[in-house]
Amino acid sequence: LMVAVMESIAQAENESRSENIRWGIKQRAAQGTSKFYDRKCYGFKHDKDGYLVIDEEKAKNVKLKMLSCNLYLSGQSVVGIIKELEKRKILSPTGKAKWCKRTIDVMLSNEKYTGDVELLKSGKSEVHYLASGNNPAIISKEMFEAVQIEKKRRSNIIDGKGGRKRKNTKYSSKK
Repeated sequence: LMVAVMESIAQAENESRSENIRWGIKQRAAQGTSKFYDRKCYGFKHDKDGYLVIDEEKAKNVKLKMLSCNLYLSGQSVVGIIKELEKRKILSPTGKAKWCKRTIDVMLSNEKYTGDVELLKSGKSEVHYLASGNNPAIISKEMFEAVQIEKKRRSNIIDGKGGRKRKNTKYSSKK
């Protein structure tokens, strides 16, 4: 009985701590002081004041973001983009010759490349925050939106009345 009581108290403390952390994250996002706004992604670095700027050493690779979007919009799959990057001997953000599908997918989905940052956008949060002009843009908002529309078109998952389900046909990633 004593162990059960102690476990209950520990569980309650963990839940309280978790709730406090979530509350703090939301408050900093609402006030615009969250460090998540200035989190680095491929092609960016922090200047001396801690703001995001385009990394000049990777400037040619920053243009690869534009290349990736253009390849995707011209019909290339994520696998096709990986093959093209590897053919051009462009290293991944971790400096490896091999690119991961997830890396390309994140690059195609990250609105930070348009200069905007959206926080708490997952379905778990009832609110989300958007900071426009947070950092220099690498691609236009129009190109980003076109990529998102194309990704949705190619997806084999449909959000419907009965929840999420798969389409009968699949997009081929063989191109």
